[in-house]
Amino acid sequence: MHVIRRVTPYVLGLLLVGCGTGSSGSVPTAPPTSPAERPPSVVRQILPSATDAGIDTGNAPHVAVNPSAATTARGKLFVFLPGTGAVPTMQQLVLGTAATRGYHAVGLTYPNPTAVGVLCADDVDPDCFWDVRREVITGLNTSLRIQVTSANAIVNRLGKLLQYLQTQFPTEGWGQYLVNGTVDWSRVTLAGHSQGGGHVGVLAKLVALDRAVYFSSPADWRQVANAPATWLSRPNVTLASRQYAFIHEQDQLVPVAQARANWRALGLEALGAVTTIDGATAPFGNSHQLTTRSVPLLAGSYHGATVVDAATPRTASGAPALEPVWIYLGLP
Repeated sequence: MHVIRRVTPYVLGLLLVGCGTGSSGSVPTAPPTSPAERPPSVVRQILPSATDAGIDTGNAPHVAVNPSAATTARGKLFVFLPGTGAVPTMQQLVLGTAATRGYHAVGLTYPNPTAVGVLCADDVDPDCFWDVRREVITGLNTSLRIQVTSANAIVNRLGKLLQYLQTQFPTEGWGQYLVNGTVDWSRVTLAGHSQGGGHVGVLAKLVALDRAVYFSSPADWRQVANAPATWLSRPNVTLASRQYAFIHEQDQLVPVAQARANWRALGLEALGAVTTIDGATAPFGNSHQLTTRSVPLLAGSYHGATVVDAATPRTASGAPALEPVWIYLGLP
């Protein structure tokens, strides 16, 4: 089941071989690249269970947007992971921006009812965060604190969504992001807000992404050690130079001092100082660590201000005021 909506201007393995099942997802002909070859950009809402009968939890619709016909397609996929309890329809502005930049864009539903910090913050096991997140991502039985099947895991959900989109809309080029049924992570910009950003960070330790983008995240903090979660210091597979982070300085859920310590553990500090975007323009000193004190659209919603539709600041015309920041971070 899917719902189709035309785009308006602003609302536009494991991980490796072996996680995908079903069709190979290969594309018989080159995907359309020029505006004349492509169908109009459309926002679609697709139930996860429609893409795989094994998905039996977290069934709020995915959101998929094909590239705008007004621009040349990039041959890159932008994937956004929402935060705890959130769903992709809450972050459609950034997906629309991705589509107008020539990206195929997906907001992915996944099992996120409980904050990972609630599960692990006071756990004496130094790898609690790492193990919980890997289970959500892969569906492997890596943690006793959570139960996520392989069908419900992030990797399977994304692969099955791409297969579904390629089958249903073969002229749009979704299958180019699959190799033998598995996601070609090298062509994916993976972004996430809050809990979703933490999953982005763990995936960046497991596969080579095109880019990794952290909105108001990663938040993983070991209270028993008063230190970043241990996974943040693991070797990067996605180079630190391809990772970017952005937070509101008044974030009420993720203390900015902890976020900055986590960014340091990821290796972002070596790439330049933390930089405010307020009163500045891209490329923001080429920093990989950005902050803001901009006023949220929803009063007091500093945690969501970086990217959540209901909270992110708007211009007088209603456009997302932080769009230049989104483009710099993950949609160049």
